[in-house]
Amino acid sequence: MKNIFLTSLLAAALALSGCDQISNTDASAPKVQAQKLARDAFTKLVMGKPDTVVLDKFGQPYLNNNYAGQFGILWTYKDITFDPASGRPDQFTTVVFENGVVAKVVFK
Repeated sequence: MKNIFLTSLLAAALALSGCDQISNTDASAPKVQAQKLARDAFTKLVMGKPDTVVLDKFGQPYLNNNYAGQFGILWTYKDITFDPASGRPDQFTTVVFENGVVAKVVFK
């Protein structure tokens, strides 16, 4: 339990300090994640942000529908978040864009 708390605290500190950003001139190249982010830290980084910010921070999604359908635009990332309550990694993290910004994040 202590390790989960410390990992969550570290992820939040990195997110707030901007140290998690990776400089990359090729936006199409996937970003390398040194560690998985806690769900709340990931949500804070993307909520209300446009696709360009999400792309810059996390790279190309594993899957995307890239069309504005019934549920908006969906980008799904693989293996980048974890559930701090259980310590288990999320297999998929889906970012839902509505009106050009992230409106919802779904973890599975």
